[in-house]
Amino acid sequence: MSYRLENNETLSFGLKRIILERIDKSIFDISKESGVKNEEIHDARKNFKKIRTVLRLVRTKLGNEYFQSENTFYRDAGRTLSALRDSTVLIFTFDKLIKNLDFDYEKLDFSSFKNFLATRHEQISTSTGTSDGVINTLSTELLLARSRIFDYPFSGDNFKLVYHDLQRIYEKGQVQMRKVLEDAIKENVHEWRKRVKDLWYAMRILSNIWPEIMSPLVEMLGKLSDILGDANDLFLLKQEIINNEDKFESDFHNRELIIFIDKRLIDLLREAKFIGRRIYSEKSKYFAGRMKNYFDIWRTEYKPIRYNYV
Repeated sequence: MSYRLENNETLSFGLKRIILERIDKSIFDISKESGVKNEEIHDARKNFKKIRTVLRLVRTKLGNEYFQSENTFYRDAGRTLSALRDSTVLIFTFDKLIKNLDFDYEKLDFSSFKNFLATRHEQISTSTGTSDGVINTLSTELLLARSRIFDYPFSGDNFKLVYHDLQRIYEKGQVQMRKVLEDAIKENVHEWRKRVKDLWYAMRILSNIWPEIMSPLVEMLGKLSDILGDANDLFLLKQEIINNEDKFESDFHNRELIIFIDKRLIDLLREAKFIGRRIYSEKSKYFAGRMKNYFDIWRTEYKPIRYNYV
């Protein structure tokens, strides 16, 4: 099944089902006999982030201590797989940047820096914590995490289950957007991206309640997340260039590449602000209330199958 509530399931059942499916998919991705590939690491990390959004949607019902424990587990699980993925992103971002360079930059030689990135990626590939032992440990921990879901202390089909936490997710995105509007530094962009991703995943979960309205919102949130992701990757690449100036043929090459990164960042953040102002134009209580109204109308049209334990 997909990362969304289905017409025939209660809200609580759907949220628990989504977490179970993301865990099962992650275990499958990282436990293949042929070895773990970068794409599978990326997918597993995305699944952990999707699970954390579900947890944030029911944070109040879980209680702060329970939420912090579960959220920390999935955060750390993602970090276990992060080193290889991060080095891959740097190479991909660098290649994408070079491909989009203006004509004036085409004759510059960046091969030394590219070789440096490739060599380090290879070293991480052979030495990182994606060894069999770490993968087996993580798989076992995920199976234990799976068993805990049946004890999550929430049930029912009332939108109150997620109302206040959805409002909190939206409001945090607004706060981070304002920080970027005031000062678009790396830390602010990174935090806004995380909050946008939370809202994007939350809206994907609720997308069935009114597809004609929700689908465009989901699409715009996905686009905003991608734009902020590209900007975040460029910030990381820029820092990597500054930290490894000796890997370039000359200071001129180094400076020109940083200038082009800054130009690209200006374009990306201009577009992100344009989209963000429109998505985050409501007061959070009105946004959450609107979602509640959509959900309540949806429930008059589709009656879920009810289970005693959820």
